[in-house]
Amino acid sequence: MSVSFSNICKLAAMSALGLALSGCASGPGGLKMPSFGSSNSDAPQAASTAPAASGVTSSARDVANAGTIVDSTTNLILNNAKKINGYCPSVSILGDTNVYQNYARGGEGNPNMLIHQANITQTARECTDMGAEMYIKVGVAGRVLGGPKSGEKDKAVLPLRIVVKQKDNVLYSKLHKVPVMLAPPDRSGLFAKVDEAIAIPMPQERNVQILVGFDSGNK
Repeated sequence: MSVSFSNICKLAAMSALGLALSGCASGPGGLKMPSFGSSNSDAPQAASTAPAASGVTSSARDVANAGTIVDSTTNLILNNAKKINGYCPSVSILGDTNVYQNYARGGEGNPNMLIHQANITQTARECTDMGAEMYIKVGVAGRVLGGPKSGEKDKAVLPLRIVVKQKDNVLYSKLHKVPVMLAPPDRSGLFAKVDEAIAIPMPQERNVQILVGFDSGNK
């Protein structure tokens, strides 16, 4: 689902604040996914919604009030007077990579051994015309749910990849390690990541794709 950039930036700021108070995180494992980095990648498919794994604890509790927390980095592009009013490539989730699962050692695929599961639920993008280049800002947000093997104060590190392609050419590819704290009592957490100032040559055609997803091949 595509949402406003300000909402994702507020989530990113809140996630960063919570993690600053909680310390560092450990690396995860997860599902396999197609490679983003190859210039011969297939065209992106429509995002699929994978069912939650058995045993995952969910909660109706959401962030109640973002208050006035604002990520100051949003001023980098959002306040640029040359912001494009026309073409800005849309964001797609590659295949089923909107879901990421981390299992305890030796328990791959066993729902009773699940530590946590993450889902991408929101995306956003903004583009700025800088003459010969287009600057793109991409936001991705979602939720992490603790499984049967999660602890009271577990932390997850999500391997989120953002790619920009023009036909078969990969113009930009970056893997982000997104830390998330799972808070009691329901052992869940929200995450948001904003990839800022992605610079690509100004496209002459509307043939640029922005792809996002969890890259579990890079733990």
